[in-house]
Amino acid sequence: MAMAKAKRPAEVFGTASIDLSTAAKAQRQKYLCPYIGSKCIKQTRLATYPMGVCSVDYNGDFIAICPKRFLQDQRVFKDIADQHFGTRNDLIVFSEIGLKTIGTFDYVMVKHKPMSDEIEDFVVIEFQTGQTTGTGKLVQGLKDVMKGTDIAAKSYAFGLNTYDVWKRSFTQILNKGIVLEAWQRKIYWVVQEQVVRYLFNRYHLNDLSTDPDNATVFLMYDLVCANNALALVNRGLCSASVDHLFNAFRLNPSIPKRKEFEVILNKKLRARLGFELH
Repeated sequence: MAMAKAKRPAEVFGTASIDLSTAAKAQRQKYLCPYIGSKCIKQTRLATYPMGVCSVDYNGDFIAICPKRFLQDQRVFKDIADQHFGTRNDLIVFSEIGLKTIGTFDYVMVKHKPMSDEIEDFVVIEFQTGQTTGTGKLVQGLKDVMKGTDIAAKSYAFGLNTYDVWKRSFTQILNKGIVLEAWQRKIYWVVQEQVVRYLFNRYHLNDLSTDPDNATVFLMYDLVCANNALALVNRGLCSASVDHLFNAFRLNPSIPKRKEFEVILNKKLRARLGFELH
């Protein structure tokens, strides 16, 4: 599946975008998502069919942009079961569990006693994927694939907005982390290594540990080429306490200097010279 470095859809309706086989074309025409076993539910106003781009090839990195992409082979749930519970027995996964004032948990994995509804333990699981900008260009790539065009030599002018992903998500990480820490349970944030590294670097979170007492766990994956398709590969985990995360957020070293902001204000004042409030 290797292609020259460029920007393009990597997977469309669960198939490699450069797969021109009859089987791949048939799956796309049905708008099937293999990760949920039914029609893709992601919408776009720019096409008359679902936004079926599962992942993008971004200059050689394969980045998931749909959370359902992490459901491949139930790999994530199996890994968490093995790592946290040490077993896959007596486990049930529930999706979209709401909690007042906090929001919705993507998934909750519950360990119950055999043949009983008595809860022994549970963990919360959240999926965090990449996000694109200039999505109209990406949709054009989708349309080209749907027409049967070979896009292996094409590139589309969309971007990745990793900053916005974490700007919106960091408060969720803190809020949900506080809850799980109070409950003495864990929350697993499932994320690609390339995406979460931006968060770690921006907030200088490079000293994270695997302390079993930490409630917030980042479980990292990558999308790797295998047999002309992409497979989820576990890249390990690291964890943090809420205090550690909050201090990184509060003491963010990238906070601009006040003088820098005043320079901007000075320029605006000069541009509006003569305008005053009386």
